[in-house]
Amino acid sequence: MNEKYSYKDFLQKTFTETDPAEWNDTEVIGSCFAQEKPNTEVFPNGIRNVRFIKCNLDNCIVPVECTIEGGTHKLIQVQNDLEDWLLDELLNPVEPMNKTQFVKLGLSTSPLAISAAKLSESVTETKRKQLEEALQTQIKALEDAARAWR
Repeated sequence: MNEKYSYKDFLQKTFTETDPAEWNDTEVIGSCFAQEKPNTEVFPNGIRNVRFIKCNLDNCIVPVECTIEGGTHKLIQVQNDLEDWLLDELLNPVEPMNKTQFVKLGLSTSPLAISAAKLSESVTETKRKQLEEALQTQIKALEDAARAWR
């Protein structure tokens, strides 16, 4: 096990300037190397035979000479709706990361529904507020009806 790089949080950090010898022929276990931008160079050129086990490698370029076992290695990017979307290899949005929440809120999970202009608030937050306002309106109407009935 690579003690230096295992079981650590390296979120948004890059190691392109490190010596490949620090990495070669080792196992890196349980670390987070996730990046904000898709296809970010994180590791030094020339690393080989590194086994990334249960690591978060989202948006990282992992050299073909290395292997990934478990963990996560997705392409993700915030879109104009201010939500994280999974991307395909051409960096096109495919589906929202929180697809279940989109469905529960009655929002479209189609990339075609992403706003052409950047929103000021996420679509899920806007929808939650709309649902809360509608619920409060219904509660007030019921309370008013109950008072009128008495």
